[in-house]
Amino acid sequence: MQFEAIKDILFSDTLVPDVFIGDIMPTLPSDAVKVYLYCVFLSKYGNEARPDDIAAKMGMSVESINTAFTMLEREGLIIKTPQVITIIDLKEREVSKLYRKKTSSDAEEAVSRMSINIRRNQCVDSINKMFFQGLMPSTWYATIDHWFETFKFDEDVMVSLFKYCYDRNALNAKYIEKVASTWSDRGITNHWELEKYMEKMEKVNELGSRIARKLRLGRKLTSYEERYLETWIYEYGFDMDIIDLALEKTTAKTNPNFRYIHGVLKGWFNDGLRTKEQILAASQAAVSKGGKKPAETPSRRSAFMQRSYDDAFFDMLDNVSVKGKDKGNGPD
Repeated sequence: MQFEAIKDILFSDTLVPDVFIGDIMPTLPSDAVKVYLYCVFLSKYGNEARPDDIAAKMGMSVESINTAFTMLEREGLIIKTPQVITIIDLKEREVSKLYRKKTSSDAEEAVSRMSINIRRNQCVDSINKMFFQGLMPSTWYATIDHWFETFKFDEDVMVSLFKYCYDRNALNAKYIEKVASTWSDRGITNHWELEKYMEKMEKVNELGSRIARKLRLGRKLTSYEERYLETWIYEYGFDMDIIDLALEKTTAKTNPNFRYIHGVLKGWFNDGLRTKEQILAASQAAVSKGGKKPAETPSRRSAFMQRSYDDAFFDMLDNVSVKGKDKGNGPD
């Protein structure tokens, strides 16, 4: 026994997956969107249509239709053969990205995985509501799952990661992954480690702003310059008083840079100087050592006395000098 419903085409519906509307449509040209929607409509009824038929219906050229087919195929929306155009099931495609084959595991592991999945699902749901108003594109789910596996963050850190980027108006995957990579390089996996890192960065940013003003940079420090600051503060243990001493040495420089300042501070650190007083004392000692008055030029007599000459010899020289002067004055 066969069941069927008769419904006029004017009152029927063509379903389009939200994954197309949310993730794919914004990046497609309008012509490609029109062609895709018409293809979905035709596939629902199993209708046949040639490119020129579609062109006439859409008010487009055949060349534009073929270009749209190429773009749709490149986006993985259709599979085109000489005779058939197959519409890809986008929902199935997204599920296949997330699905993993079930393997045997003991009860403890299964419970652990279930607990992790519950926490992660709650985390992702929070991210969706807090930063996407409940409309997070489906591609983000796989991306967040990948970040969990790659960076080993716990759920609190993942939410903090999104908030950090959201507060900077940079809620895009590339920027978020760059920040996540930086945090991971600093050994951050849990909220406590992140909190300690943020405290350090707050101090770095504060000192960075002061240094930028002193050097009149007119901009924020780059990430490379911030790494210099981290070295000075946390590896060398220097405070702003010592950094100020290094900045004073840039006054004679036309274009002072952090590499030069780092060289000064590294030299002090390698010399075992750890306080402002020690650095000032060492500088004063260097000035005193290098600032001795040069030895006075010895007189002609004392110079000659380095060799064995008697007084008669020097008297002779003086007489010659006097006579020479008299001779130079000319006749009276």
